[in-house]
Amino acid sequence: MKSIRFFWKSTCTTCRDARSFLRKDLGAELDERDYARVPLSAAELKDLFAGRDPRDFLNPRSPAFKAMGLAGKSLTVEQAFALMVKEPNLIKRPIVVAGGEMIAGFDRDRLRAALR
Repeated sequence: MKSIRFFWKSTCTTCRDARSFLRKDLGAELDERDYARVPLSAAELKDLFAGRDPRDFLNPRSPAFKAMGLAGKSLTVEQAFALMVKEPNLIKRPIVVAGGEMIAGFDRDRLRAALR
């Protein structure tokens, strides 16, 4: 079984559903991090998103995104990291890292494929 890192917010229903699916349906063992309770530092975020654009992992449907007036704004990579550190609710969730693949959101088909 691949090592699976699972970044989530325990109060998020979608995250809880994804966690249950991974553990119960796919039998995965997860290395979990509830980033709402234990926020990710800028260094951890940079390591997590290494080789990926963090702006792709900002959640435009988040109430925090809307409240901060970020819709339609062009952000730099550094601004995206700074915003994620300041407000973890801006990060799409859950984030699953299996092998070299990173999946944001609960996508059963992609999760199944990543765990093969």
